[in-house]
Amino acid sequence: MKKPVQNFNTLYETLEKALNRYDELKDQINRERENEKSFAVIKNIFDNMEALVYVSDIMTYELIYTNKKLRDDFGYGAGQTLERKKCWQVIQKDQTGPCPFCTNKRLVRDDGSPGEPYEWECCNTRNNRWYSIVDKAVEWYDKRIVRLETAFDITEKKEHEQLYRQFEKAIETSRKIESIGTLAGGVAHDFNNTLSTIIGNINLAQLGGLDSETQKYLQNAEAGVMQAKKISSKLITFAKGGGPHKTRTDIVELVQKILDMKLDSKNINYTFDCDIIPCQYFADQDQLKTAIGNIIQNSIESMTKNGRMSVSIRYMEEAKKPPRICVSISDTGTGISRDHIDMIFNPYFTTKPMDNRKSTGLGLSIAWSVISRHGGNIHVESVKDQGTMVHIFLPVFNTDIVETRLEKPEPHIPKPAYVEGVLKQVLVVDDDELTLDVVSRLLKRLKYEVTTTSTGSQAVEVCRTAKNNGRKLDIALLDYDMTGGINGFQILEKIKEIDPRIIGILMTGHSDHSEVKKYSQQGFSGLLEKPFSIKQLEDTLKARFHS
Repeated sequence: MKKPVQNFNTLYETLEKALNRYDELKDQINRERENEKSFAVIKNIFDNMEALVYVSDIMTYELIYTNKKLRDDFGYGAGQTLERKKCWQVIQKDQTGPCPFCTNKRLVRDDGSPGEPYEWECCNTRNNRWYSIVDKAVEWYDKRIVRLETAFDITEKKEHEQLYRQFEKAIETSRKIESIGTLAGGVAHDFNNTLSTIIGNINLAQLGGLDSETQKYLQNAEAGVMQAKKISSKLITFAKGGGPHKTRTDIVELVQKILDMKLDSKNINYTFDCDIIPCQYFADQDQLKTAIGNIIQNSIESMTKNGRMSVSIRYMEEAKKPPRICVSISDTGTGISRDHIDMIFNPYFTTKPMDNRKSTGLGLSIAWSVISRHGGNIHVESVKDQGTMVHIFLPVFNTDIVETRLEKPEPHIPKPAYVEGVLKQVLVVDDDELTLDVVSRLLKRLKYEVTTTSTGSQAVEVCRTAKNNGRKLDIALLDYDMTGGINGFQILEKIKEIDPRIIGILMTGHSDHSEVKKYSQQGFSGLLEKPFSIKQLEDTLKARFHS
């Protein structure tokens, strides 16, 4: 039996409490309805954002909300329930607990209240994409402190940044090689002049009737000079302005010849696979042979006797890019460590011990220089103690390119009349006094009459005086690179205006220079690469007189 109401005051108090409770519940319901409406608006906004958004309990890591972009990017269907799951289970891959890089502790103050937002970048382990993330602790409508995370996909930006860093690194390497190349070109020129003086004096000493033992020593010295010449020729490859002199090139045949030469007698198995190249390709064959040969040689030296090498040539066509030829060389050698892979193209860098070095450390630098001058690039992949893969990319800029032809007919060079008993007249022009002296003495030993000058203007004056006096100069030996004046090409042009019958022979320490390779187009009949021996000098002159 219900207890009767004692009095009206008690009834009034009871009714007032009930009314207040009703108002409180009504306000709570209204607030929840408003929160739900607000959340629906926010949810609609979040679901249409090009960003991943989620809300999680900052204490329990349980998900409260995930937007459509997050579900789509991580492959969750619309029917899958993600709420109440741990954020690290849904967002990351193979995670067994809170992420070691979790930012929750950064987001709240010591008293537990929301702190400042935190911005960071991360590569997600579930889809391997990069995100720019903003995390913020906020008070949820139910008074909980939650983590609100907004993540924008920046993978393409990161890829562009990586490409830019690679580009900067390539530019840095190119500048380094170019600066060394400028120095190397000058050093090689002076070096070859010095070698010319040395070998010239060796040859003169050999003509002095010395005993057989001394002759043997001189022969060894001459061989040493020629070995030094090979080193200087590598330096010349770096020389500024030594661009490729391109001719039609069968890249497949060129690579096959390199393999035959490099792997002959080597106990290394190799495979060679190639595409059909559907267009003409133009390159400087000598330079390209050196570059690819250096890379193959590097692979050979990295392997043991039972090593394996794979070489392939692929023709690649990509949208909005010129077609490319890719030469790939892989080996089972020692590989390259991460610490060293960014330095392998630096001049004189090598990991070979000093007592076991057979090279100068210039091989890969030369390869980089040559391929860059052909408009290409080199990409290297390597795993320490497993092997290395090198990709050489060579663009085919113009499939209908025409080989360089003479713009004007090569001038007719009259053959000088040979009169028995009359010395041939030779003009020697070189700005190096020691070279000038030794070449003059070699020519005199070969029974030529010699006139020497050290400048182009003097050479022109000598020719003019000789013609006015009825004296004929037969041959002009002209140095290509003259300090502070006109070069050998310009000298020959001027003296031929005075006497077109003069035969020009170019002397140079820059034989790989693209302009030097065109010496015949400039009216020269021969080329002497410094340093040259007395026999090379004699053979060149005889060939000109008796051709």
